[in-house]
This record gives sequence, C-alpha cells and structure tokens, in this order.
Amino acid sequence: MKKAQSRDDNLIPLINVVFLMLIFFMVAGQIQRSDAQTVQPPESLSNTRQAEGGITVIVTADGALYLDNQNVDETGLASGLMAAFSQAEKPEAFVVLVKVDADLPVDVLQTVLRQIKATGLMRVSLATRQVKVDEK
Repeated sequence: MKKAQSRDDNLIPLINVVFLMLIFFMVAGQIQRSDAQTVQPPESLSNTRQAEGGITVIVTADGALYLDNQNVDETGLASGLMAAFSQAEKPEAFVVLVKVDADLPVDVLQTVLRQIKATGLMRVSLATRQVKVDEK
C-alpha cells in the first residue's frame, strides 16, 4: 500500500525557490557604501550627474575633512589626492568629488578648493542636491 503524500511535501520545492531568489537578490543587488560623515549638500538647479572614477572629499559643517572616508588634515588632503591620482588607472578621467554641508561657510569651502587646485588637479565637481522648480 502506498503512503499518502502529505501537503507539506509540496511546499519544499517552493521554499527552495524562494530561498534561491532571496540569495540572488542579495548578491546581485547594488550595495552602495556610505560616507564617513553625513552631510546635507547645498541646493542646485542643475541636473548634471557626477563623473565616475575619482576620489571623494567630504567637508562637514564644522570644517572636518575626509578623504575617501578617512579623516585627514590640510596636508593629508594634498598628499592623499596626489597619491590617489598617481594610482589612478585612467588619469585623464580622474575626478575629485567634493561633498560639503550646506551650512559650511563659503570661505572654508574656498580654502578647500584652493588646496585641491594647488595639487594641480583640475577636474573637480561639487556635489549638490537638485531642487525642483515649480512651473507657473
């Protein structure tokens, strides 16, 4: 006499498929690394996207500097930028992305930008958040 198949046995293949889909989306999903410090960027009307292939400089509202999520001082900023530029695979596409807090005084931002310019790097982008303009 055959043993009656229980209803639970029909669920096992479904559980296996759901488990495999969960693993697939966890691995295939794009994971973005977070910044060392959270900043609220200034507003902008431009919708230009940032270029890829460079290094990120974060300047907090109190003027603290982070170069690729590592806390640095002014001299560490220049030497870190030059080291990253010399190790870049495509030096012609190397971009310095500057993320600043909207509450940062302009004179501090200008000092940081002058320090970047003194290294000789000319491709510098300032990260902003886009503001939607209400059409009338």
